[in-house]
Amino acid sequence: MHYYKTIYLSNYLPLIATGILASALISLPSQLQAKEAWGAKPLTEKHRPARAWINKFATTPDVIANASLADAIESCDSVVGRGRHCVVEVTNTATGLPLEIVRSKTKLIGVDSMKPLTSDEDATFISIGDDTKKVIIEGLNLQGHPAADRGIYGIIIQGKNIAKILIKNNKIHDFNSDVDAHGIAVYGAGKNNREGIRHVIIEENEVYSMRTGSSESIVVNGNVRRWEIKNNDVYDINNIAIDAIGGEGTSAPRENRQGRILPSSADAARYGFIEDNFVANMSTLGNPAYDNEESWAAAIYIDGAHHIKIANNVVENSSWAFEIGAENCVATRHITMTGNSATGSSLGDLLVGGYAKKGYRADKAINCDPKSSDDENEGHGDVKYLTIQQNSLKSEGNSEEKVTLLFRTTHAVIAESGVEAVNENGNGSARGDANAIRVEE
Repeated sequence: MHYYKTIYLSNYLPLIATGILASALISLPSQLQAKEAWGAKPLTEKHRPARAWINKFATTPDVIANASLADAIESCDSVVGRGRHCVVEVTNTATGLPLEIVRSKTKLIGVDSMKPLTSDEDATFISIGDDTKKVIIEGLNLQGHPAADRGIYGIIIQGKNIAKILIKNNKIHDFNSDVDAHGIAVYGAGKNNREGIRHVIIEENEVYSMRTGSSESIVVNGNVRRWEIKNNDVYDINNIAIDAIGGEGTSAPRENRQGRILPSSADAARYGFIEDNFVANMSTLGNPAYDNEESWAAAIYIDGAHHIKIANNVVENSSWAFEIGAENCVATRHITMTGNSATGSSLGDLLVGGYAKKGYRADKAINCDPKSSDDENEGHGDVKYLTIQQNSLKSEGNSEEKVTLLFRTTHAVIAESGVEAVNENGNGSARGDANAIRVEE
């Protein structure tokens, strides 16, 4: 969840934007060559989620859901056999939301011109939980409703040891809460790689008319690796459209040798691709989680995640178009951003860095326990190993710098118009809370 960023920024932005504060500090010496330490380690095709399993499902339905969805799924074992792939066609007379999917090797596919499925309950409409594998949700039309100060969610994948999930070509809309709503959410709670969520594909969905409070329309959060968010349309929303998060305590925190509670290394969305999405019309005006004011929320946001590729996305009419930050006591790292475009951003097109003046490493008094920290403990993380280049950032009339650099952005290559190098020699690090940024590789 993300909100109330502006409280930390007003006193420092003039200095940061001009580089005066950061350039006054000298980078640490290192025996490493500069060319070896700057920029992101690029993702390759081997890091993408697996897809071969998708073709194991039949092209025709095995079961027709004319009534209860749960009953239709339960009948799969008797129709195709226990543990075998089953395709359930969801008709316009299907009922039974909320629905929990616990059967692996199950595909739900909506009929053509699917009418909205809905529920009177304020809850998760469709959930996929622990130990579930090889599930497809495709072609459904999920319509939410106003939930006031209660949570309401479209599709949630949550828990541990979950793998090979495809959420494709669904319409998800009108999930409205003053505090917490999601269209599609992935929450990995496992404590290590083996227990995490992996191989998740979210593609070709249309998510719109969302009022998500302090939450996001599409999010991957915590122990989730090898995932794609691709070719989705997200529009008419009042908070972040697409988010990759780490450090919020979705996976259990750890205690270091000094007794300090910190997010665990597993608590980070990682090895992910955010590509070819279209986002339009995002503003926090009228959102109670932001006091109904326009705030520093971005359409596409990386917060505590690592090893991410952001490519060929189009953002129109947002507050901020893109942000790479670190709210929690973690390092957002190895982020590549290329081929994206932004127009109509009211504040700016790109926001980079931890937004609190002092980082959690410099100030050991900062509460880093994600289970008990509050707003004033946010924005203290690090951002490093970035490659940002060849983007089309064309918004005009911004109230801030088109590209705004905050604190603790190091080992970064940011080759965008208006960005000036800071501490560009050495190995890419910088003393204290300063930045180290190059403008060319």
